[in-house]
Amino acid sequence: MKKLLAVAQLLCLAWVGAAQGEMSTAPAWPVVNFDYAFGYPHRITVALPDSSDKTLVDCAPGQVTLSWTYENLLSFPVSTFDTPHTQWHVVLRPEVDGKKFPQSSWHRAEGWLPVLEDVFTSPAVRGRLEVVGGGRAAMVRMEFTSLDPTASHRVGIDCTVPGDWLGVNPAFVDPTNPLSPRDVLLAGWKDRADRVIIAGLGAESFGGGDDTVYPAVTLHPGETKVIWLIRPYQAYRSMLPELRRRDWADEFAESKETWRRLIGHSSRLALPDPGVRNAYYAGLADIFIMREPVPGGYIGTEPGTEMYRAANPIESAIAGVDLIQTGMSVEAAVGYRLSLDLQDFDGCWADRKGWDHDCWFASGFKSWFVMEHYLDTRDRDFLANVFPRMMASTRWQGRARAGTRVLVNGRRTLDYGLLPPGMGDAGLRNGKSLYGVFLPHNIWALYGDEQTVRAAEFLGLTAEAAEARAIYEAGRTDLLAAIRGGAISEPGYQWIPGVAGKTTGSRWGALNAAFPCRLLAPDDPLITGTIRQMESKMSPGGIPMHTGWMVDGMWVAITVDNLAETLLLRGDGDGFVKYLYATLNHGTPLYSWCEERGPEKGAKETSGDRQHLWTPAAVVRAIRDSLVFENGGTLHLARGADRSWLLRGPVGGVGFQTHFGPVSYLLTYDQVAARIEGSVTLAGGPRPAALKIHVRLPGGLRVKSVSDPSARLADGGLTLEWTKPPGNLSFSADVGK
Repeated sequence: MKKLLAVAQLLCLAWVGAAQGEMSTAPAWPVVNFDYAFGYPHRITVALPDSSDKTLVDCAPGQVTLSWTYENLLSFPVSTFDTPHTQWHVVLRPEVDGKKFPQSSWHRAEGWLPVLEDVFTSPAVRGRLEVVGGGRAAMVRMEFTSLDPTASHRVGIDCTVPGDWLGVNPAFVDPTNPLSPRDVLLAGWKDRADRVIIAGLGAESFGGGDDTVYPAVTLHPGETKVIWLIRPYQAYRSMLPELRRRDWADEFAESKETWRRLIGHSSRLALPDPGVRNAYYAGLADIFIMREPVPGGYIGTEPGTEMYRAANPIESAIAGVDLIQTGMSVEAAVGYRLSLDLQDFDGCWADRKGWDHDCWFASGFKSWFVMEHYLDTRDRDFLANVFPRMMASTRWQGRARAGTRVLVNGRRTLDYGLLPPGMGDAGLRNGKSLYGVFLPHNIWALYGDEQTVRAAEFLGLTAEAAEARAIYEAGRTDLLAAIRGGAISEPGYQWIPGVAGKTTGSRWGALNAAFPCRLLAPDDPLITGTIRQMESKMSPGGIPMHTGWMVDGMWVAITVDNLAETLLLRGDGDGFVKYLYATLNHGTPLYSWCEERGPEKGAKETSGDRQHLWTPAAVVRAIRDSLVFENGGTLHLARGADRSWLLRGPVGGVGFQTHFGPVSYLLTYDQVAARIEGSVTLAGGPRPAALKIHVRLPGGLRVKSVSDPSARLADGGLTLEWTKPPGNLSFSADVGK
């Protein structure tokens, strides 16, 4: 299998090169082009994994802005919506002959690393600016290359601290003093006056003003020269000699290698679309960007890098599931231990002292993480250690529901047997109020109770299983009555609102009744109707509107997290792929998404964190699910593959962690021979009752025959199916119309 993967990776590269050549003229398949990115600036955050020393890097035409704080979460109450204040900014404007470069374009280094690469171009000079977060500093490497065969040019970087009382150039203050450093900006005020804000290295001269330093070099024909800018995390004027002596190139390279080693432990995808493949690895990296130490010896996972830089249990659960499924269960547990430990003495698991107080969906997200960890790793000790928290939560929720089982005038209300009023979040509203009885929260909370039942059964705890099941079944009966009784009727269909019987608020969370909570069957008329309602108001770029706070905007994450995943569960691979690509193309070239935004290209209106975790975490899960997807006892492979992928190269991967143990597989398609070759390895764990390989090709192509006599054709030749598959299988299949 390793040999096949190596071949697959080489084939992917060959196909990608050919594909890019064809896409420049007339693409025959979906393209990741970020066509609907929101307006500038576009943000990437650079740091080492799980580091408190983060640098926000904002890109706009002709400039890059570095922003940061010297605060960190160790000085803030744990898991509260109280975040470090971003105080420091340095604007970097590369110039050639005293003028800014006319063009610039940015992306991640190597396609996915949390490292900026911004290319500045002019007729005479090309510049390449990289920013990486290291152990001691954020480092900027600016490489200038002459394109002019006849003339020399002066190139440099204008480094300015905007605002008053921020940043001082000592050489500008006292230019006659030879001891005044010319290569540095000091804090001056609002910190220790001698703190080094940014220092330049490798320049031939340094100019600047009171709050500006300008490192520059002369570039002769054919030359390439490099200027370094260093933003030390903690350095002062007396330490400048050491800063100047340090081998920053070595630390720069080591920082990149740290990320390669870490993400190298994840699943290895054979996926011929580099735009999608890079999204997967960029999302995994950003999970570690949005983690850092918090009080109590924990690592907290944060929903964002600035406005939402505080741990909470929701986005961190999605991120944790991503890590589990890519084979990084230890890292997942480290990043979610805080959320699991935050529980009140009465059993309430909704963080009453934290950010998610009164948000009843918290228990469901926590239980989802726990059960996914167990199903993918079969770590019984982990499940046994967390189970008392699950059971305490279920008991608390049972008591809370009992308090609302009150008849009004002898009749049940729509809120009968549901959890008491809580905070909605996610754009949910009860009329105009943020507080009420919200159906998505109850769906998630009930899902948590169901996982308690399953955990008790896995652990052989008969009495606890019976107790939890009684609480779950009573809650399920009441919640289904509320969902069906409170559904909103439209001509020809009904849909699930945020509050039973009311249309106010966002469409967030209703489809979670199908996936992942599976309270309703995926083909239930209410799920079909809710999909129809979400798709009734679409943006120009193909994203459903009002999925969060903005009535006339979009929370792009929910397109893939709620809608696309539900479509995949329903077997609608084409619908899934459509929304996956739409989500990617509403991100920036840095694979970053703000929380919410306006619908138009280059939208200026945004809200929430400018680099939010929910979207990349949901994208990682969706890409994984497109390739490997569990549904009960059935393992689906390539169910959400785009129909162009097999035409473009191998599809599959190595090291997918699933409910059936580690899974590796590879599919290739020979267009000339009209034949698919495939191999699958199930490396341990309980075997699936059924294995289904989805053959997704364009133009009505389907399998006509298969070499393996134990396989059968299903869905009219669109699926190959094995019952109780062996641990290793290989096959060839002839394709036609």
